[in-house]
This record gives sequence, structure tokens and C-alpha cells, in this order.
Amino acid sequence: MKNNKIFYREKMATEHKIICGDCIEELRKLEAESVDLVLTDPPFNIGKDYGKYKDRLKKENYIDWCEKWLEECVRVLKDGGALYLFNYPENNAYLMPFLDDKLTFKRWMTWHYPVNTGMSPTNFTRSQHSILFYVKGDKPKTFNKDEIAEPYRNPNDKRILERLKNGSKGKTPYDVFQFNLVKNVSKEKTAHPCQLPPDLIKIFVKASSKKGDLVLDPFGGSFTTSAVAKELDRHSISIEINPEFCKIGKERLGKTSPLKDFV
Repeated sequence: MKNNKIFYREKMATEHKIICGDCIEELRKLEAESVDLVLTDPPFNIGKDYGKYKDRLKKENYIDWCEKWLEECVRVLKDGGALYLFNYPENNAYLMPFLDDKLTFKRWMTWHYPVNTGMSPTNFTRSQHSILFYVKGDKPKTFNKDEIAEPYRNPNDKRILERLKNGSKGKTPYDVFQFNLVKNVSKEKTAHPCQLPPDLIKIFVKASSKKGDLVLDPFGGSFTTSAVAKELDRHSISIEINPEFCKIGKERLGKTSPLKDFV
């Protein structure tokens, strides 16, 4: 008889696909309503060096480009599936009307990073990204509040004790998250110029997907989303236009098991 522990590991083995190419072209090749969760951190149009992509477009051209790949993300997302979009607030404000016509708005969230990223003599110092949370259809098919529950701040309160007695795992996180940027001295820092903290991404992957679900990131970048998906027993597809960054993904995802596909 097969050892139960070994069988469980085999059963939960996940597949991870890295596609090197233009996200709009490659998204159009994916099957409609095939993805459970879209979670992405696209270029912000601020002149970062991504190698193959020019990150300095006219505002209207940038928004138009974003709408094209977002259109495809909506198409491949399953009914009830969630979309999380990172960007600067001034960009997401322009993208909200487009998304409002196609998805159901859930929350505007903020990632606050309490570090100095450069000060302006004529403006306040930036220390946040916004995160738009949408679902396809009327309500999310998955929202695992117990998976992301935080300890109550006043656990001895009579009302809180009653909730705990009735099985509550804690409070649902607020819509402002504080995580440091991934710094150059971090052991997990890659050569990619922008890298999200894994613990932040874990919150959204845990909340809006189940084990065995498929997570899509149209901008693989440093491949944090796909690495988190693998750690949490989800499948993943990541698209990245720069072959050098695709190598980052291959290294991060291939350390413990072979990739399903690498184009």
C-alpha cells in the first residue's frame, strides 16, 4: 500500500508555466474563463528599465495599453474569480471606470511601505501603492477569511470572547497593509527592478483561491506571485516579455521541482 504522506504530496503537486512574450499576445492564446485568480503588478509608466518594454508612454497611450491587457484578463477569469491590480493611485484612478464596466468592485486597498524611496523638494514623499480588488460576477466564489485572519487586538472583550467561542479565527485584515520593500540586502532580492514582498502576496492568494486553483500574473517580473502560488499549492501561469527576467522565474520555480513548461 502506498504511504499516505507520499501520496498526499504527489496529489498536491502543482504545475507552473512561464511564457516569454508580449502579455497581450500571449493572453489572447489562453482559454476563456480558465483562471481562478489574476494578481499582477504591471509597469507604472515611470521610466523603469525593464529591458524589452519602454516604461515611459504618454498618459493616454499607457491607459489604453493597460485596458487592452486588462480586457484579456477579464476574459480568461472564471465567474466569481478575483483580480488584484497593483499600481500608483493616479494610474488606478484612471483604470477604475474601465474595470467598473466589466467587473464588480470590492475594495481600494493600500500597501504602505515605511521607507524613504526618494524625496522631492516640491512634493510629499511617496510611500504607497494602491491595490484594486475586483471580482467577476456578483460575488467572489472564494474568500477564505479564516486563512488570512489576524489576532483580535482586544481578545478579552466580552463580544470577542463570544466570537472566539463560536469558532472565529480572528479579524479580517484592514484594507491598508504595511510591508517593507524588498531591499537589495534581502536574501530573496532578484535582479528585477521592482519586487513585491511575498508575505503581502500570500494574503491575496490565500484569500481568493484554493489549493489546486490557477493563478495568473501577466507581468511575471521577479515571479513572486508564481513563487507564492507554488508555496501555497496553487498552479500558476506567468507571462514576461524579457527573457532575462524569465530566467529569474525559472530559477525561483525550478529549485524544488521541474517546470511544466518554459517557452
